[in-house]
Amino acid sequence: MTKKLVITIAVLFSLSTILILNNSFLYEVKKKLNIISAGSYADAEIYQLNYSVEEVKDAIKQFKKEYSEFNTPKVSVRNEGEFELIDKESKNHWFLIYFYNPDQNVILNICIRGNSTNTKLAFVALNKGLDIGNWKDVNKDFSYKENEKIKEHFQTKYLTPIKRILDKKE
Repeated sequence: MTKKLVITIAVLFSLSTILILNNSFLYEVKKKLNIISAGSYADAEIYQLNYSVEEVKDAIKQFKKEYSEFNTPKVSVRNEGEFELIDKESKNHWFLIYFYNPDQNVILNICIRGNSTNTKLAFVALNKGLDIGNWKDVNKDFSYKENEKIKEHFQTKYLTPIKRILDKKE
């Protein structure tokens, strides 16, 4: 009887360890716990930049000039009208910015907020297609693997070039 108990405990411990250390499992648990998070963009992937908010805004403007293929084309809402998604200050004091991924026909929503020395850049959501209303939140609405792939693409195609622009200004 004791041997069976020891084996059962060992198996349960092993399974528990595997589940706890599994990134996909941890990601799903975090998503469930994040429903109680406060503030705007609670699920967003946040990047800290050691630059003023104005420097980051300028770098994003320069990025959009250099990489014009990532500028958002005109969009519609419920397949009606044509509108421009304009980068602007929001009511909650975040500065909203939109990029376009032409390869996947996806609009990216990021937000920045900061002060004279530090800026938070939040990768918030993706909208499939040019009809607004198909937003999916980063770190919430995707599987672990898909979410990691989306963040890696964002970092490679958008964030890294923006950081290079910022580093050149130093």
